[in-house]
Amino acid sequence: MNASNLLLTAHQMNSLDISELVQSELRAVNLSIERLTKREVIQLPPMMKVENKQSVSPNKFSNVYVFSGERGKLDSITIVAQLCPEFTAAIVKRWYELEKQTPAFDISNPLHLLQAIEVQAKQNLQLSVENKALSQAIETITQTEHGVKFQQACKILNVKQQGLAEWLRKHNWDRYLNGARASTYYSENRGYCETKYSIKEGVKPSGQPYSFNQTEFFILPKGMQILAKHFGGRYEI
Repeated sequence: MNASNLLLTAHQMNSLDISELVQSELRAVNLSIERLTKREVIQLPPMMKVENKQSVSPNKFSNVYVFSGERGKLDSITIVAQLCPEFTAAIVKRWYELEKQTPAFDISNPLHLLQAIEVQAKQNLQLSVENKALSQAIETITQTEHGVKFQQACKILNVKQQGLAEWLRKHNWDRYLNGARASTYYSENRGYCETKYSIKEGVKPSGQPYSFNQTEFFILPKGMQILAKHFGGRYEI
């Protein structure tokens, strides 16, 4: 798809539209967007200035977040569901109305065309930055010959331990063996994870030596590549 076609088909809705729809202040909507972004519930959309006719300030232009495409549509619905659940049906209907409109932008209007170009440029820049960071993470991971432990994986992927633990269990990558995390046959057979067993020596508080079995769980490079693509780009595999 070339740039001109993209501009024609990229329907969009901004946070000012949402504030008017849910009958809330623009500031409250923007704060809700930023809060959900920090919690990684939604992806931070690009920002731009638009004329705010409801503003009593001499400066009639306000900063708004712009949602476009399927991801933007889903994120905006999530915001409304969190902010004012009773308006969820209204924003779904509004998107349906927008998608029926052709074209999404009046290219004969220079302001509309400029706004479309600005939004698309910011989206392209954001995607480029995300892809670069993801590529660097994958390159670092693949250089780890023997894999990494669970806590190390969380730091590399920049994900909370609970989030990674839930993902591993949901996809049958790990299990608990005698109270310790261990790989499953499924993850071992595919080269995603492995478990190493060893006998360690210790000393009791009384000074008496003793030995114990140690179970260590590792995520291998192949598994880390899959996790990097998932958590780096926020896509399901």
